[in-house]
Amino acid sequence: MKYEFLIVGQGITGSVLATQLEKLTKTFKIVDDFNKNTSSRVAAGIMHPMSLKRVNLSWNGKDFYDFSDDFYKKFDSLNKTKFYKSCSMIRVFNSYQEQNNWIGRCSDIKLKGIIDLNHQKIDPINDAFGSGEVLKSNHLNVNFFLKYLKNKYETRNILKKEKFNPLKIKLENNMFYYGDDSFENIIMCDGSSSLKNPIFDYLPMIPNKGEIMNIFSDVLPKKIINCGVFCLPIKNKIFTVGSTYSNEDSKRHITNNAKNYLLKKLSKIINIDDISIVDQSFGFRPTTPDRKPFIGEHPLIKNIYTLNGMGSKALLMAPLLAKELLDHIFNSKSISPLVDIKRYSDKIKSDNKAFAKSIMGQ
Repeated sequence: MKYEFLIVGQGITGSVLATQLEKLTKTFKIVDDFNKNTSSRVAAGIMHPMSLKRVNLSWNGKDFYDFSDDFYKKFDSLNKTKFYKSCSMIRVFNSYQEQNNWIGRCSDIKLKGIIDLNHQKIDPINDAFGSGEVLKSNHLNVNFFLKYLKNKYETRNILKKEKFNPLKIKLENNMFYYGDDSFENIIMCDGSSSLKNPIFDYLPMIPNKGEIMNIFSDVLPKKIINCGVFCLPIKNKIFTVGSTYSNEDSKRHITNNAKNYLLKKLSKIINIDDISIVDQSFGFRPTTPDRKPFIGEHPLIKNIYTLNGMGSKALLMAPLLAKELLDHIFNSKSISPLVDIKRYSDKIKSDNKAFAKSIMGQ
């Protein structure tokens, strides 16, 4: 069968891309082995436009937030689902300096309607220095969102549970052949797995390990709390606490160091004797040296693209960046130089060139 697109990876980014292609009535298949330790499959699903540590908008935060907020609301409306909801987040201050900084930022016109002071005491949270509120904060049930789209697209001859093998790609008469099908375009949304993909492994991807815990608590409030780590209510008396960040830990298992770090952070706002750990999990985020995603066409192989490197912000960034890539493909619109992979064209290696030539039959 002939298709217009092959999407490699069905995490948050690949799933969002698939919905946009479907809306454009484009034909596609997806290949994914559904590895449980990708960042998408352990993502908590909290979305807001802020860099909380600096009390400022994150890069392009407002544009990303406004577009994604509209995208997920329309997704729920169209599919008659309830995966996405608005829920403000409480930021507990660790010092008077943090409190003063937040108060000062509340007067910034750019942050009006986005942050405010929290004027209500939240029992039993220890907030000796007060707290702020992120007004534009939302939660997507990522697991339900991904499972829904996995099931939806399985009925459309999507490749099932197959690990992508770039060695199987062949290019003939301007069509890419993979398995029994042919494709006009390939888009790689393969996260940190791109480091093992000789098509795009020249890009300086940095796997950043994150660990989270699910805990049981009778005392935590049913609000999203952030105290350096987040605490998210997910169901009756069960909360997700996270996350750690490490670009040095490559161990593919959970660690006591991460557990102790999360508990120490949590102990600043509650008595941790009142909680019990249910489980712990990990995933690897695809991050980049300049903290900007990788988007664009391969420098040698026409019609192979990457949409990757969003770190922990795929939920926030993916809808608008997927649209930017598709606008480039269909309407020849330029990709922002801040995210275009052309900025790393000098890093392509001889091995990458040789592999590209093998695909093209040269």
